[in-house]
This record gives sequence, structure tokens and C-alpha cells, in this order.
Amino acid sequence: MANHPDNVRIAIKTGVEETTLETHPWPDLGPDEGMLKIEACGVGGAEPEVYRAGDKWLPVAMGHQIVGTVVAMGEQAEKIWPVELGERVVIQEYLPCKSCEWCLKGEYRFCPEADFFGGSNPQRYGLIDPTVGPKLVGGFAEYIQLPWNTVFHKIPQDLPAELATLAIPLGNGVQWATLDVNAGPGKTVLVVGPGQQGLGAVLGAKDAGAEKIILAGMSRDQTRLDLAPELGASDIINIDEESLLDGLKRILGPDGGLDVVVDTTGDPGGKNMDQYLEVANYGAWLWVNCMDRGVPTRAIKQKYLTVRSGRGRSWWAVDTALRIITSRRFPLEKMCTHTFGLEDVDLAIKATAGREVEGAIHCIVDPWK
Repeated sequence: MANHPDNVRIAIKTGVEETTLETHPWPDLGPDEGMLKIEACGVGGAEPEVYRAGDKWLPVAMGHQIVGTVVAMGEQAEKIWPVELGERVVIQEYLPCKSCEWCLKGEYRFCPEADFFGGSNPQRYGLIDPTVGPKLVGGFAEYIQLPWNTVFHKIPQDLPAELATLAIPLGNGVQWATLDVNAGPGKTVLVVGPGQQGLGAVLGAKDAGAEKIILAGMSRDQTRLDLAPELGASDIINIDEESLLDGLKRILGPDGGLDVVVDTTGDPGGKNMDQYLEVANYGAWLWVNCMDRGVPTRAIKQKYLTVRSGRGRSWWAVDTALRIITSRRFPLEKMCTHTFGLEDVDLAIKATAGREVEGAIHCIVDPWK
């Protein structure tokens, strides 16, 4: 980048639910590095958890749903990267080794360098301490530094940045619903929890050809429940108005059952699980965020269930999500409900957690707002 700013602004988490707007000089780049001009950065569903953590991730450069334009590349980066100067990209948060068996499969989330469970310091945008390395390593910034092992997805020049920020959360939904538990043609699918990833699971199942897609949520999720039919949901259950089981029986009838369940909620105590297991078909697939009460071994054996969980998504899931986004088949702009500037990152994260702002679905930080 021949002409670049002398200084770059970035929002850093410096305390529990505390953000500081810092200014740092434009870095001296190595031959295998580059710079990305941020167009927009989505606020992920995990961001509020990171933001309120007190004994971990402090300080941290937050923001991982990153969309921008490549504006600088070192000599080696020009040779090894699948992008050119001026191209627009979504980058995944993982900073993997690019050589282990998982990386060679496009499963960067399992690389020991980037995996939550592979070590105490997973290398991924949104979780990096900026005091021990490069300063510009979080998406809530004007520019960020790109190391040699950045994971790129190129996007069309005319794709609105706010839609591109959905690639990561929708990629999660695609991974969980279709690649993990086989939602597909003719299947009846239940998605529990209408967050970003839950709506992504609805979209993924619809794109994969599922016949019936049921979305369950609560009254506080009404804005999301109202939007869901436009994203592919055939039926909605508000569990504050009727029990999950009653809603499922109403929709499925006496002889119907579930082929696939994607439970994004965590379901403390297994209350939801008790109800959807009752109407799960023999041979059904379940994706569960966690099981506080343990694995339902009896139900698994009785109904020959396959139970999976997950974290993050593969390269292919994001690629599929971008295909869904760029197809413009769905009114995804309705998911992008709120945009904030760098000065309001604190509010953007809290809004994503359902605090202080009404009706938020997907919040975006625009550093140029």
C-alpha cells in the first residue's frame, strides 16, 4: 500500500465488559504479511462470553467475523496467498499451521495451533492478546495485520459488506445442520434456538433440501422468530406460549417424527431434550451444544440415535454459506439489524447479548461509521 495512514484505530477489551479505543502506528510488515482494510466486522454469538470473562482473554483484541479489502502484501505473501491486492475477502478467525492433517482437510478449527482444546493459547482472531505480539489483530479496527497463515474466502466486488459478515455465523449453521447431522432432502428438522447460528442452521437445512424445518424459541426471540419463515422455516414454536412437545405434536401430527435436531441452546437440565427425544424418529441425528446432565444413553440405544456436538466450522461450510449469501435467495439484509461505530463496540456486544438494544439479530461494527 503506497499511501497508508500513519495510525490505525482499534477497539481492545481492557477489562470485564470494558473497551478502550487505542491508536497504533502502521506496522512494518514482513515479507509474508499483509494488511486488510476492514469494511465491517460482525459481532459473534460467543463475543459476549469473551467480553464478560475476567480471568481469561484480558486484554484481548476482539472481533472475528471480518470482511475487508487486501491493501498491502509482502513479496512472499504475493506468491503464497490466493488473493491479490484490491480483492475483497472474508477471513476465518483461525490462524492454523497449514500443514497438519486437519489443515490439509480444510478443518482449520481442529489444528493444534488454533484449537480451543489443543492448548492454552489458541491462535485465532478475536482471542489474541495484543500486548504480546502484533497490535492490530482484532476485527473491531480500521485495519488489521494479516500473517502468512491467514484463511481467505474471496467475495464478489458488489456484495454488501454487511451481508458478507454473515459468512461465519451462517457457516456454523451450515456445518452443524448439514455436514454434522445430515439435514437434507426430505428430512424433518428441528432447530432449537433462533440465534445467528440457529438461523444459519435453518438456512443450511433449507438449502440442503429439507422438507420441513421447525424453529423453536422464546418470546424474547420474537423478532428472530418472525423473520425465520423468510429464511426457510416452515413452522415456529414459541415455548413460552406452548411446550416444545405440544408444539411438535401439533406440527407433526400423531404419526410424524424428527429426523434431525440441532439444539444450539445448551439446554440446562435437558428439559428441551426430554421433549424432542420423545418424537425423534428411529435413526435420527442430534446436534447438541452441550449436555449438562450427561449423554442420554438409554434413548440413544432405544432409538438408534447419532449424537454429535461441534465447535466452529470447516472451510467448506463457509464456502457454502457464501454461496447461499451471494445467491440472494433469502432476505438476509433483514438479519443485519444494527450497525455501530468503533466508539460503540461495547454497546454492539451487549446488544448481541440481548441487552440495552431491542430487536437485535446480527450486529455489525463499521469502523468508518
